[in-house]
Amino acid sequence: MMVDPEQRPDDGQPPDSLDERLRREEPPVADDDTSPSRRIDAAQRLAAEEPPLSADDTSPRPISLVADRLRAEEPPITDDDTSPSRPARPAFPVPSARPPAPRGPGRVLWIVASLSAVLLIAVGAGIIINAALSSDTPSGPAPVALRTTPTLSDAAIDTRETATPALEATPATITPVTITPVTEEAETPDGEAAPETGQVTPARTSGSLLLPTAAADAIAAALAAPLPVAPQTRVIRRDAAPFTVRPDNARSEVVPYTVQPGDTLETIASKFGLKDHYTLIWSNSSTRLAELAPGTQINILPEDGVYYEVTEEISIRELAEKYAVDPYVIIDSEYNEALFGSVPDTRLPKGMWVVIPGAEGERFNERIAGSGGFTDGGGGGGLLSGTYSLWGCSADLQGGTEPYSRPLGGYTWMRGFIPGYHDGVDLAGRTDQPVLAAGAGTVVYAGWNNNGYGRVVVIAHSASFSLYGHLNSINVRCGQYVDQGQPVGGMGNTGNSSGTHLHFEVRDTGFSPLNPQNYVGF
Repeated sequence: MMVDPEQRPDDGQPPDSLDERLRREEPPVADDDTSPSRRIDAAQRLAAEEPPLSADDTSPRPISLVADRLRAEEPPITDDDTSPSRPARPAFPVPSARPPAPRGPGRVLWIVASLSAVLLIAVGAGIIINAALSSDTPSGPAPVALRTTPTLSDAAIDTRETATPALEATPATITPVTITPVTEEAETPDGEAAPETGQVTPARTSGSLLLPTAAADAIAAALAAPLPVAPQTRVIRRDAAPFTVRPDNARSEVVPYTVQPGDTLETIASKFGLKDHYTLIWSNSSTRLAELAPGTQINILPEDGVYYEVTEEISIRELAEKYAVDPYVIIDSEYNEALFGSVPDTRLPKGMWVVIPGAEGERFNERIAGSGGFTDGGGGGGLLSGTYSLWGCSADLQGGTEPYSRPLGGYTWMRGFIPGYHDGVDLAGRTDQPVLAAGAGTVVYAGWNNNGYGRVVVIAHSASFSLYGHLNSINVRCGQYVDQGQPVGGMGNTGNSSGTHLHFEVRDTGFSPLNPQNYVGF
C-alpha cells in the first residue's frame, strides 16, 4: 500500500510545515548554482566565503567595530601609566566639550604638536613682558593701577626692624595712580617711596613684580580733593511749595480786630506791622470803615495786599489779571488753603474771600486842590445859584433836582464811602455802559482831571454836586443843562483806577464829600 507523501503516520506529532518540507527536499546549494530554490542572505554568503583570520591580516573582509579594534590594540593599563590612550571609565558620566584626542599612531604627533604650540605661546609672552619691563620710556599713556592688595611671595616679605608697619584700614576708594617703569639705575629697594616723586616704585623679587600702591601723601591729596560739581544749567522753575519761612511771631491767617476809641487806619496798620494802611481799605467792606466807630470789627491781613470778596463767579486767572499778579501767587499762598491744588482756570464761587499777597487796589483820589467857587451868586440858603467856576469851566447854574436816582441801570457793588479816604462809591460794570445823571442840573465840568479821576463829569444840582469819574467817554459839555437819567458818558477805567467801574460822589455846596448812600439807595 502506497503512503501519501503529504500524509504522515499518525504518531501523535503535528504535521511538518511547508518550509520544513522544502528544506528537506532542497539539494545542497553549490557555488555555481545561479538559481537556488532557497535564497541565502549576503551576510551568510560573505561569512562562508571569508577565509580564516590571521594575525598579519591587515584588511579582513568582515567589518569589525572601531571600539572592538581599539580594545584589541590597547595594551594593559598600569598604575604608573601617566598618559594612557584609553582613560579609565569614571564612576559617573562626565560631559566633555573637548573633542577626543586621536588614538593609535596619530596620537604621538598630536601630543607633540600641542606641546609645541604651548611652548611657543609661553616664549612669546615672556618676550613681551621682558620688553615692557626693560623699556626706558613707556610707550603710550601711563597705565592706571587700581588700589588692590597683591599677594606677597615669601621672597618679598621683609622681616627687618625697619619693615613697613601693617597697613591700616583705609576707606574703600579707587584712586588713579601713575606707575613709573623702573630701570636698573632708578630702582628702589623693596617698594619704598622714591624721594623726588613721592610715588612707590615696583619692587623686584626673584622672578616676580609686586604691584605698587600710592604713597601716603598721594592718598591724602586724593581724599582732600573736592568732588566734581556738575555744571548748573539755566533753568527757571516755579517753587510750588506753599510754605514760607517767617518769624515765629508772624501771623499766618487773617485775624479780626475791634476798633478802639482814637483808632485811625494809620495807627491800626502800624499796630499790626503793615506798611500801607490802604491794606485795611482793600481788606474790608466800606460800610465797616465808613465811620470807623469804636466796637466795629475789621479784618487784618498778615501782610500787605488785598483781601478780595468774590461778588460774582470769577476765575483765578481773571482775578490775577485784575490785580496784575501771577495766578500762582494766589494759588500757592499759605493764606488760601482752600485753593491748594487749583489751577489758574479754577472758578471761584460767589461769597468767597481770597488773599492776594502784595497786590494793590485802587488808591483813591487826592483831595481836590483849587476846587471851584462862585464868581457871581453863591450858595445862600443852601441853594446853588449864579455863576460857578470849576477847573477852568464857568457855567451859569440853572437849578435842578437832588441826585436821588441810581447812576447806572445795572452794576456790581464794589466799595462804599470811607470818610477821609474814599469820597464816593464804586460800581462795576462793562466798558462804555451808559452813565446816567442822578438828578437834573447844570454841567460845571466835563473833561480830564489830574487828581486821579481821569475823564470826569460834574453836575450842579439845586443844593449839591454829583461827580462821575473814570469815564471812557463823555457825552456832555461845560454849561449844558441835563435831565435826570440822561446819559452823560460811558463807563471806563481812566485815571487812578484798578478796573472798569464808575466812581460816584455827592458833595455839598462847599464841595465837601458826603456819603452817596444817604442820597441813593444802592
